[in-house]
Amino acid sequence: SSGINAEYGVQQTVGAIVAQCRNHLNSNSSIEAILEQINVTLYSEYGLTKNTEDFYNVDNNRVDKVLYNKCGIPITLAVIYHEVARQLGVSLSLINFPRHFLLSFTATNGTMMYIDCFNEGAILTRSQCLQLCPMSHITDKEEYFLPATAQSVLARLVRNILAWSHSGANLLDNNFQVSLYKLLSHLSADERGTAVSASHLSLNLAVRFSFLKNFSLPDNSYKTYCNEISKREAEVKGMLAAKDSKPDHVTFNIGDVTLHRRYNYTCVVYGWDEVCSMGEVWEERMGISQLQNKSQQPFYKVLADDQTERYVAQENMVDTRSVFIDHTDVGKYFSYYDGERFVPNSALRSIYSYIPPPP
Repeated sequence: SSGINAEYGVQQTVGAIVAQCRNHLNSNSSIEAILEQINVTLYSEYGLTKNTEDFYNVDNNRVDKVLYNKCGIPITLAVIYHEVARQLGVSLSLINFPRHFLLSFTATNGTMMYIDCFNEGAILTRSQCLQLCPMSHITDKEEYFLPATAQSVLARLVRNILAWSHSGANLLDNNFQVSLYKLLSHLSADERGTAVSASHLSLNLAVRFSFLKNFSLPDNSYKTYCNEISKREAEVKGMLAAKDSKPDHVTFNIGDVTLHRRYNYTCVVYGWDEVCSMGEVWEERMGISQLQNKSQQPFYKVLADDQTERYVAQENMVDTRSVFIDHTDVGKYFSYYDGERFVPNSALRSIYSYIPPPP
């Protein structure tokens, strides 16, 4: 055990980690030696690790929770690492890398190198960074390696919380979500999709729109927001309208148990759309453009065996042996499990009206 107690708070905990590092360093220590000691103290002694089992928990975006639970995601682990290094006199840059998060530094020999805090501070070359997410086919673009501002890092954390706040234990109060959108209106004023989402939520809650003026659009017109909102509402109404038939290209049925091709979780289907209905911001964040059929394929609403609700592209789903999915929301959509599939209840059949009632 490191003897460092995260209950002391963020500043005190980070200060204790820094002090422990200093015990093994001297004024002549190279940047490589300092980074090596940070790795030993943070990962081996303090026990900080990556949270792969509950990656989409909103607490992973809170530095205090990450220090307390001793596990986190790339961005929060990097923020902690960056602050420890700063207090030790080492200048690192935050890198908003796609589908990951990195730090960069100039090595003693003058080479630009990168730190993967999600993998115990591994030191990587630029070409190795491009292989971190092989399924995403990330190309070598200069913009991927530019230093990020503190403002853009905070914006990414807020977007994570908003994106992950619609399932399981992550559910957030709608008024709190509006507060997060208010913050984003200052942090990322050029995000049109975020502005539309904020407008939509504001309309539903009948709250004041004043913060929306902080977002900017090409024509800087509030009318554009209203047009976008009307369009989005029409789309939502269309998706909520009863579906009286299932097209042939929609492979899976309501109640089918399937397996995710990449992430290997088992899930039950409780809804489908003929194409992705989540909007451009969500598609970009989730890397939908990297899929073979992109957004122009059926997407399924599923309850997964890890207690999450997900929205999955058809090409990522495969048949599997039917098993009972132990999810807390199964009863919201299904009457019972007959050993092969889940039988939709009357509420779900009212949406997918082509499904006959059970015998």
